[in-house]
Amino acid sequence: MTSARAARPWDSLPVLAAIVGSSAIAVLVAQPAQTPSFTAAQASAGRTAYDRSCSGCHRADLQGAFEAPQLSGSNFLSQWGDKTVAELHAYLMASMPPSDPGSPGADTMTNIVAYLLQANGARPGTQALTPQAAVTFRSVLGARPAAAGSVPQPPATPAAGQRGGGGGDAAPAPPPFRKGLAVAGRVKNFVPVTDEMLRKPDPGDWLMFRGNYHGWSHSALKEITSANVGDLELAWVWAMSEGGANQSHPIVHNGVLYLLNPNNIVQALDAKSGNLIWEQRAGPEQRPGYGGLRSFSIAQDKILFAASDARMVALDATTGRLLWETPVGDPAKGHFATSGSIAINGKVLQGLSGCARFTGEGCWISAVDIATGKLAWKFNTIAHAGEPGGDTWGKLTDNFRKGGETWIAGSYDPDLNLTFWGVAQAKPWMPASRGTTVFDAALYAASTVALNVRSRSPTNATPPAVETTDVRNGARCCSDQSSLRLVTSKAASLPILPSEPGIS
Repeated sequence: MTSARAARPWDSLPVLAAIVGSSAIAVLVAQPAQTPSFTAAQASAGRTAYDRSCSGCHRADLQGAFEAPQLSGSNFLSQWGDKTVAELHAYLMASMPPSDPGSPGADTMTNIVAYLLQANGARPGTQALTPQAAVTFRSVLGARPAAAGSVPQPPATPAAGQRGGGGGDAAPAPPPFRKGLAVAGRVKNFVPVTDEMLRKPDPGDWLMFRGNYHGWSHSALKEITSANVGDLELAWVWAMSEGGANQSHPIVHNGVLYLLNPNNIVQALDAKSGNLIWEQRAGPEQRPGYGGLRSFSIAQDKILFAASDARMVALDATTGRLLWETPVGDPAKGHFATSGSIAINGKVLQGLSGCARFTGEGCWISAVDIATGKLAWKFNTIAHAGEPGGDTWGKLTDNFRKGGETWIAGSYDPDLNLTFWGVAQAKPWMPASRGTTVFDAALYAASTVALNVRSRSPTNATPPAVETTDVRNGARCCSDQSSLRLVTSKAASLPILPSEPGIS
């Protein structure tokens, strides 16, 4: 029996082989499952390699996100169940990871395939898996594949000096990630950063992402000019941490340069000499596939940053010592953070990513009290039924409203006490795919929101007032909890055009 389908990279097999393979499948389905063809050591090594190289996109529970498909459960078996280990291995070597295909090496990739077999319900045996194995996934799994989301517990860690199965060109296991204060030191003559200093930064400092609250990315210093810029010479070089995307910026205060590295590592350096003063490894190790940590903050006596696992972390700016850490999302539900942070009037704000699952919770911008580390408030970027903007999702119930991530920290207008944030699209991306129409605005997705950063009790997690500008037509929907109101703003740059249906 034949069926029409689009050509795929792994389909380029001889017709005869396809016919023979399908015949073999017919025989195997009628027989008991074949003897498993991988070892427990291979699966254990494969899990370690998967966590290091694959989980950033496909998630630790193998359920995938965005363009990264599910690797455990019915969807995976629907695509790969009747294909062989050799086919999957060849596909992975040719295309994964996307940034450097085949870089883990042939043996390590074999171990990853063994881990995928185990994660889908296959049991290890005594025979090692090889890249040339012509056995299909379905024949190994038998009639009872693992349920989606079930991930086997890792076997006992091999003793020091030992390696998992596979051998060959597999790289040695990386050393465990060292967490905590890796290098101790003290910043001399530290001056606390006040709210007034953040509002009117000293030109010799660089206290936040893009230099000031308005995001100008402009320095007022005038020593370097068009006449002397050609005379600049290299003073020193500092190698930042490798592993993961690096999209952050430095903070400079009173002659000290602070760096936020991949893997949630923060360093303080003498800006004149380039010498390291202290280094804090707040963890966890950042998985490949995550976007970079895009910004961090300094306020009072603290360095503040949104860690990749959706925590807000505060360090002593003088010593690097961990002061507090506050979860604002749940990595088990797919949450992570790339937005970075902005410190405003005693609070530090951060966004959230990974809101692509049908949890009914939505996505949010959080404000944490800098002095105490307690959650001050959070604003949900997915309007729920019965809330202002909740009627802009058509007939969708809260369980099916998702998306609305905030990928980059907002700016701030001190005169208006408003912070402006861009909110990503609703998901799935197409209205028809998510059960809405083009006339449903799906607030506050695909919008710019202006949040009033007024003082609130740390125990009151009620969202602040919000003004929303829909980026598709400039229409604004404004809410102050129980009532709608129009907020005029000298900082608003988008035109106010006639509203779409559903936008007040």
